[in-house]
Amino acid sequence: MHGRNILSCMGNFLEKDRSMKSKKKQFNTSDEFIKFTPSGKDICLAHERAKQMGVLPNSYTRGLGRMAGCLGEIAVNKYLPRSKYVGDVSYCFDLIYKKKEIEIKSKTCSSVPKPEYSAFVNCKNNPVLNNDVYFFTRVRRDLMQVWLVGWLPTTQLLKKAKFVKKGDSDKDGFVFRSSGLHISIKKLNSPKNF
Repeated sequence: MHGRNILSCMGNFLEKDRSMKSKKKQFNTSDEFIKFTPSGKDICLAHERAKQMGVLPNSYTRGLGRMAGCLGEIAVNKYLPRSKYVGDVSYCFDLIYKKKEIEIKSKTCSSVPKPEYSAFVNCKNNPVLNNDVYFFTRVRRDLMQVWLVGWLPTTQLLKKAKFVKKGDSDKDGFVFRSSGLHISIKKLNSPKNF
C-alpha cells in the first residue's frame, strides 16, 4: 500500500461512500470505547495530511503510522464539537478545544483494543511536553475503524506513565520499538468524560 496512492487501493469505496446517507452515524458510543467509522472523505483527508508530512527515513511503519495518526486526529476533531485542527501549524498539539491544547496519539491495531493494552507517547526521558491534554486512539490497520480509548491531562500523564527505553519488554514479552511514556488504557480517563 505504501509508495502507491492509497486511493487506488480503495476501489469503489469512495463511490459507495457518496451513496451512503449523509447522516450516517459515524460514532458508536455503546461500547467501553468510542468507535468511529471514517467516511471516504475522512480517509482522503488523512491521506492528504500524511502525504504532506512525508515518511521518516527510519520509519518502521513505512508511513502507515502517519496515516493512522492523521485519521486519529480527524476522529477526535469530529468527536469534539467546535474543536479546531491546528496540527498543520503546531508541532506540540493537534487541536484546540475550549482553550485546551490537545495532542492526539494513535497506534495501529488489528483487533478491538482492550483496557490492558497500552497508550504511548514517543519521547526522551524527562520530556518537556507543551500541551494541556493527550488524547489516545487506536486505528485498525485497514483504516476502517478508529477507537477513541481515553485521555489524560499532560500533568497527570507525566505522573502516572512509566518511561520505557527502546528494546525494553513488558511482562507479556512485547518489545518496545521506541522510547517513551507508557500507560495502560485502563488508567486513562474515558473519552466519554471529556
